[in-house]
Amino acid sequence: MEVVKAGRSRQVTIPKKVFDSLGLQEGDYFEVNIEGGKIVMTPVLVISKEKAKEQFFKLSKKIHSQTKGTPQEEVEEEVQRAVEESRIDRRNRR
Repeated sequence: MEVVKAGRSRQVTIPKKVFDSLGLQEGDYFEVNIEGGKIVMTPVLVISKEKAKEQFFKLSKKIHSQTKGTPQEEVEEEVQRAVEESRIDRRNRR
């Protein structure tokens, strides 16, 4: 166990051994929560809005090509279910 000190701006340095063992890189983002009186930092992937939009349209194009002949309403309902499942999964991870 290593002990670190909170700095003037509430900054805490992650020890090199811990940082490297998790494969972290300078500039990485973390989700910070309190669990059982402890601070829990979880690395998260953050992408730009442009990258997210690009991936969304790529996936949308793939879905439409794979669902030819399927009524649009069915496709939209399936996409909505997938979005809801994703939101539930994300809330449960917090």
